[in-house]
Amino acid sequence: MDPRTLLHAALARLNVTLAPVRSNRLMWLEVVVISLGAIAVGMFFQRDNPFQVGSEFHWIWLAPVLIALRYGVVPGVVSSLILIAAWKLILLLGGQQENFPEQFFLGGLILTMICGEFSAAWSSRLRRAEETNRYLDERLARITSRHLLLRLSHDRMEQEILTKPVTLRDALNGVRQLTAEQTKDRMPASGRLLQMLTQYCQLESAAIFIPGKDGCYERTSQIGSPPDLSAEDPLLQHAIENRSLAHLQLKGLGDNELPSPFLVVVPILNSEQESLGVLAIDRMPFLAVNEENLQMLSVMLGYYANCVSEAEGVRIIRDTFPSAPMDFAAELHKLLMLQRGYGINSHIVALPFGNDDAGRQAIAQITRIRRGLDISWLLPVGDRTLLINLMPLATEASVEGYLIRIETILMEYMGDGYDQWRLAPQRISFAEADPVVSLQRIIAERHD
Repeated sequence: MDPRTLLHAALARLNVTLAPVRSNRLMWLEVVVISLGAIAVGMFFQRDNPFQVGSEFHWIWLAPVLIALRYGVVPGVVSSLILIAAWKLILLLGGQQENFPEQFFLGGLILTMICGEFSAAWSSRLRRAEETNRYLDERLARITSRHLLLRLSHDRMEQEILTKPVTLRDALNGVRQLTAEQTKDRMPASGRLLQMLTQYCQLESAAIFIPGKDGCYERTSQIGSPPDLSAEDPLLQHAIENRSLAHLQLKGLGDNELPSPFLVVVPILNSEQESLGVLAIDRMPFLAVNEENLQMLSVMLGYYANCVSEAEGVRIIRDTFPSAPMDFAAELHKLLMLQRGYGINSHIVALPFGNDDAGRQAIAQITRIRRGLDISWLLPVGDRTLLINLMPLATEASVEGYLIRIETILMEYMGDGYDQWRLAPQRISFAEADPVVSLQRIIAERHD
């Protein structure tokens, strides 16, 4: 395995050990063991006063404080209660009579609760930061994949324009439409995907497989007559282990002349590196087994996997907004989930323009200044066009800056600001009770 992968796994395990998940099943066992361990250590060093009552520093309270910092207020309080119960039990077993040290235990309990609140606040911030970075990483992976797909398709456009009247973009949009409609299928539109791959990547015999029962692989669609895919296939194992395309010319596949009946095995991975299945190719033209064609194959499968992962969210949004673009619907659903789950805010800004040349020119100028993450939706509403700009992870300051840039652009290029264009920008914060209802209301008002 790649040393970087091993290092990443080791760091992940260390992170879980030092900063475990708050709902860890062993949490309560740790609470009991650490608390009783602190009492045992106190008895070992100072048997007549294991709780260090009246000493210069009460070391025993490090146990509840540590638990509170790791897991929060409630486990810390439980640890404190264990100390109180142990103190009473030791007195009872020893037959001693002492007044309850209220200040000692009250001060320790308050310190524990403060540490627990501190832990909860920072854990919440860390989760929000992790989810934000996770969203940005996923978005970057999808954008990179699409740019690569665009470059590869442009390289082929000139030589294929006469023989293939359907463009690659149209074919991909068709696949995305089918995946959004067939959300109940595990691999929706896999037959259509294979047809598209046959056309653009010159496949002759191939099949798409998904993991089945008992470690077997079940085929969902095929072209030609490919053999069954075994879980012991070395190409499959290499592809799954490295999460990348594997072909027969790779090194380290064994000394056999034909270690696999397939030429190429490609895992179908989305931008979060989740596997939906594999594509196994057993026959394709010799000249088609080149780096560019295999790269095109991987990118198209990645695009398909992202479409499948986003299909349910797209369907939910398009049930409410049927004319919303697929990309807009997918990002809107993801951002709504981020807001509801982690409180990570985003915004929508809606701007109305006239359905004339001046309005279209203004929209073109404004589209150029949007942020790299933003996604626009042009919606004709009555005699005007509504420019709906989705701004992922945008704060109030980001929205203000965006509107100021719009006004500057209109004044520089069009000769005037909001007054001439009768713009009334409307904002929707995802922190509202229901941003979808707010967007519906804005659209309905423009219709009226």
